[in-house]
Amino acid sequence: MRRVRFAVRAAALAGAAAISAAGIAACGSSSGGSGGSGSSAASVAAITLGSPGIPPVISGLLPYIAQKEGFYKKYGVNVVIKNFSTGTDATRAVAGGQIDAAIMPPAQLMELAAKGVQLVGIQGQEVPDWVVVSTDPAITTCAQLKGQGITVDAVGGIRYTALASMVKSCGLTIKDVNPVPLPGSNAPQAMIAGQVKEAVLHLNELIDVQQRLGAGNVNIIMKMSQTSPNTMYEMYGTLKSDLAKKRTAFVDMVAAQIATLKWMADPANIDKVAQLGTVVGDPANVMKSAMQQYLAMGFWTQGGSGMPQANVNNMIKSQVAVGNLTSANAPAYASIVDQSVYADAGKKVSG
Repeated sequence: MRRVRFAVRAAALAGAAAISAAGIAACGSSSGGSGGSGSSAASVAAITLGSPGIPPVISGLLPYIAQKEGFYKKYGVNVVIKNFSTGTDATRAVAGGQIDAAIMPPAQLMELAAKGVQLVGIQGQEVPDWVVVSTDPAITTCAQLKGQGITVDAVGGIRYTALASMVKSCGLTIKDVNPVPLPGSNAPQAMIAGQVKEAVLHLNELIDVQQRLGAGNVNIIMKMSQTSPNTMYEMYGTLKSDLAKKRTAFVDMVAAQIATLKWMADPANIDKVAQLGTVVGDPANVMKSAMQQYLAMGFWTQGGSGMPQANVNNMIKSQVAVGNLTSANAPAYASIVDQSVYADAGKKVSG
């Protein structure tokens, strides 16, 4: 397929630049960024966190808000956000020892763990927002996707894995469709420009496409929350060796994110949350509608780690079913999930 080219919106680029600037400030300033007030950055444990998308996609919004609203600083942890084109790239950077942690596609964490990479999840989200949509009026069902080009983030990436899971609901496999890699926010922009017709989108991306093209011109073919219920969306993962070295910092990071989620869920903050959400490239009105729906559906897990055993095990089973894992090498829940970090973080927040 001819390579799709287009300009990323200026507001989104400005937001991505803000993340980089904040990360640099966190590293180099004695009083700014996420370091503790009045202490040197060197005295505060630092964690470099890989976030998907340039500019970030919705997955990267929680840490971005935690940083911008000072929650990392409040809990005494210096989190430097580093953006990658995809969560797949960020996960590989963790596995290679280049960064400390990343927002990881669970399927990739599991696949690497099956190969002996000692990765572990410390916080997660179990409610996926993925939808497969089409602007072709002739494509309205899952079965009609056979042979169609459908945008994903990367081969093996989180959208690719979601697509493989969803098409399975109508008897198709990933080999029956043609995945088209378009990382970050490129897919919705290409759809708006008429350069692609089928895509795997986030909810906020769908709202943007519907507003730009008209809701009646966008067919929602499938929702992963319906085709694959009780599964996993993403996990904050790190190497077990890094967790052992920086456990206190990881607990503080998760505590800050728990506090951030409580702040985001307060209806009084919805307008500010929507404005901060424009970092993903969507205007504030789109983000306000999206955030209200995200909070209503429990997209960001509250009151728990977001890594329930039943959901993780269902994800493992689905990866065996699509051939990414075998029954022999599939990791056990206890080997890829550490619930103690969230438990200790929760005590810090409530205390």
